[in-house]
Amino acid sequence: MNVADQLPVIPPALPRPKPAAPELVAFALRDPDKRVRLMVRLGNDVGLRRGEVAAGHSDDLFQDLDGWSLRVHGKGSREGTVPLPDDLARALRALGPGYFFPGRDNGHLSARWVGKLVKRALGGEATMHQLRHLCATQLHQDTKDLRMVQELLRHASLTTTQRYVAVPNGALRAAVSARSADWSQPDRAA
Repeated sequence: MNVADQLPVIPPALPRPKPAAPELVAFALRDPDKRVRLMVRLGNDVGLRRGEVAAGHSDDLFQDLDGWSLRVHGKGSREGTVPLPDDLARALRALGPGYFFPGRDNGHLSARWVGKLVKRALGGEATMHQLRHLCATQLHQDTKDLRMVQELLRHASLTTTQRYVAVPNGALRAAVSARSADWSQPDRAA
């Protein structure tokens, strides 16, 4: 008999959101390399993964009824579409035909190299994936619409999206204090 079989199964802790610090993003957006700035914007502004940034191609840019969008080739060979801010679409179109970031990995830079370039631009320990978390967190703070965040990040499950959205401690504290103040009124206790 194996004693380990008798031990209780302890589920792993759920991953917590890890958004990049906004000041690191602002620093990275001053990088002298225009390509790196575009990589940072694609991660921060529209929440792309490093592999999606690496494989971005001019053929994936298109104009719809609301403006410019980008077809994204994501995880598991799933395709999605993200809206682009006008200035970001202009900058990508100005790169000309072909991959946005040409390289030796099937004609484009590898996802690993894109991640390294962005990490270097961010400085410290921040990663490209943390830009995706920051995008999700700030979009949710602005809209209060978790489904919209799910659509942008192209998650199959809302549960996954929840792991990307950080709840600011200050906002939670303010909400609890406001609720407590409401209930501490004498006329409320009746």
